[in-house]
Amino acid sequence: MLNRKRLTREESRAQTRLHLLESARILFARQGFEGTSVDHVTENAGYSRGAFYSNFETMEALLIALIAHCFDQDLTAMNHVSSLANLSFEQQLELMSQNTANNTEAQRDAHLLKMEFWMCAMRYPTVREAYQEHHLKLRRTIARAITDSFAAANRSLPLAADQLAGLIVALRNGLDTLQLVTPNTLELDLDTRSISLMVQGANQTALTEQPAKSVKVQNKKVQSKTR
Repeated sequence: MLNRKRLTREESRAQTRLHLLESARILFARQGFEGTSVDHVTENAGYSRGAFYSNFETMEALLIALIAHCFDQDLTAMNHVSSLANLSFEQQLELMSQNTANNTEAQRDAHLLKMEFWMCAMRYPTVREAYQEHHLKLRRTIARAITDSFAAANRSLPLAADQLAGLIVALRNGLDTLQLVTPNTLELDLDTRSISLMVQGANQTALTEQPAKSVKVQNKKVQSKTR
């Protein structure tokens, strides 16, 4: 017979909190934040209302905690991919795309939950403040990965890393939404190829604009000498 370790009070509370968060994750994706009550969350998790209020003051507090929990998971995944050696920026994007395409049903729920976060962030100021904080943290992490990847390959960034990170997030979210609404109409690696084309195009534009700028500077010098 196995001897199970008895959980401490702190461990038990942390476990209960995690179970409530996972319950909320499922319900918010299925029926939305405003369609979910404390009773829904506790019944789905197998706990009492008392257990809920021992961990969260309000449903809004639960939502904010879930946002932090989900962003932490995204950061962990992003840091793992960034830690893999000898991967180009495009290869990192491709790996992330493959990871998210492995479980279609899970990714569908994850994106529905993300959309619920957006709606609540637009409706509730405290939720918006929390969402912005975690979103900016994720963007900074992506920006660092972009900077490191381009530096390792001795490549020039086509635009500021933070702006490129914002474009990647926006493009990925938009394509994920389209894939939900119009399934099987977009290729799975479209986000990776789109970003690669954008980077290549921006680099090419920078190369062609640089000589033009030099010519303008030289023309100004010539004009100033003739005056």
